[in-house]
Amino acid sequence: MGLGLIALDGVVFLSCLGLSYVLYSPNIPRPHDYKTSPRAYVLHSITTHARLLPADSRHAFTYPVLSLILPLSALESARLSLLNGFLFSYGGTYGRILGLRSARYLFDDGGKVPSIRTKLIKALDDFGVGDAEEQLDDAWILTMPSYCGYEGLNPLTVYFCYRKDNRRLWIVVLEIHNTFGERHVHILEVGRNEEAPNANFDHQWSFPRAFHVSPFNDRLGTYTVSVRAPFSHSDSDVALPHIRIHLNNPTGALKFSASLRAKHVAPFRTLTVLAALATHPFILFLTLPRILRQAAVLHYRRHLDVYKRPEPKPVSWSVSPSHSPALAKGGGIGWQHPTILERAARHLANAFLARRAHALGVCIKLRPSDPSAHVQHFDPGTDGADGKFRELVISYLSPRFFTLLVLAGDGPTALRWGGSGGQSHTTGEVREFLVSDEASFREVFDIHESGGATWPARVLRLLPDAARRHEQGVGGGKNPHPLMPESWMARVGFAVLLGALVAMEWAEELLWRIAHVRWAVIDSMQRHPSEMVPVT
Repeated sequence: MGLGLIALDGVVFLSCLGLSYVLYSPNIPRPHDYKTSPRAYVLHSITTHARLLPADSRHAFTYPVLSLILPLSALESARLSLLNGFLFSYGGTYGRILGLRSARYLFDDGGKVPSIRTKLIKALDDFGVGDAEEQLDDAWILTMPSYCGYEGLNPLTVYFCYRKDNRRLWIVVLEIHNTFGERHVHILEVGRNEEAPNANFDHQWSFPRAFHVSPFNDRLGTYTVSVRAPFSHSDSDVALPHIRIHLNNPTGALKFSASLRAKHVAPFRTLTVLAALATHPFILFLTLPRILRQAAVLHYRRHLDVYKRPEPKPVSWSVSPSHSPALAKGGGIGWQHPTILERAARHLANAFLARRAHALGVCIKLRPSDPSAHVQHFDPGTDGADGKFRELVISYLSPRFFTLLVLAGDGPTALRWGGSGGQSHTTGEVREFLVSDEASFREVFDIHESGGATWPARVLRLLPDAARRHEQGVGGGKNPHPLMPESWMARVGFAVLLGALVAMEWAEELLWRIAHVRWAVIDSMQRHPSEMVPVT
């Protein structure tokens, strides 16, 4: 009892101390200061999702959403901090109730660039918007903040960009995050490739779908995005923003609709923020649990099959000339971080490619699709004929490419599983890489050594789908694994890696079986190799 009273006294003392600080601190703006403080707003919105196709799997839901719409100039100059940064501040998540930081937005740079505006300008420049820094007056960000140090999933962040010359709406940037930690942007420019919107919206665009968001959709079809901006002019009165996204299947039928519509807007002030949190104390924790609940409903009650996650489509993997050009700019800007096993497999592959480049006299380039990763060069180290070398360019989507090389066991199988050497039948068999010359790729991975260790081929037969892979030519045991290191100690590490990868394949297989996951069959149109060409 005595300890309980002491603890209660401590809580009361700290609460009174904090309240006194809030009430009497000279640094906290008083109500009369609000007239001169920057404009910013708290949005009370609703989000509605409706799935219309297939007809027997129709499903819809609506949830309330609490978000902020803030000018980047005032946000990054700390003019929007509330209660000396304790209630809200920019630059971090801890030590405050609400917060925003640049690492969470746009390019995944680990927080190296502290300014969202700087990253936004870089995105505009990278996707072909010229002189973005000179033309951008200010941008308003519509997003959900972190809450008590917790950064929940932020499915959609919208940037409303205004020009310097006329201070009118110039560009709308949609930043989409999926549950796999990947990021994609669509850059929609006012007056370019626009369609006539209906009476409830100001602007509308249509463009091909390219990002994997829902596990119950493939990447086919077209998005139609309709927008009502919070301001038609940077100095105009605030309106209730409204964003609606329609997904039409390849035949043009409406398959899915999602919207974010503001119902009430309040000035971004201490009292309004506290009132919003008091009304919805747990709302910023609920985004991911709501997504998982609705996914379970769609899979187990509405009987929708699951599409395995394909890697984001990079900008550098362009659509072939036979296809119509994209009507909007954008592309992948955030990839999953490599796992420990993927980093180990990459180390093995790099050492192998360095040896083979020297042995064959070929220049090998590893070109990642992730814009934050670097192109790797493996040079022969000797002069070729007339000072020229054969060149092999391998463009890969993600670090999963390196574990694929380990599990494939030879070049032809790697091409069948993840390259352009075979046809996809299920969504798990997505294309992981493209090569500039298949014959050179096979030559690089064609290892013939008498007396070489063949035990890796026997280990690979233990994979969950070993029977199907053996029928395709895997596990013959005649040649050693091409990535087998030369030193004895390195071979021990290779054995550990190979065993861990096989164990992970089995763990994943058992997890899907226990969860009774049904996999969808992918349309060969989605990832046909003729649709993409590697940049050389």
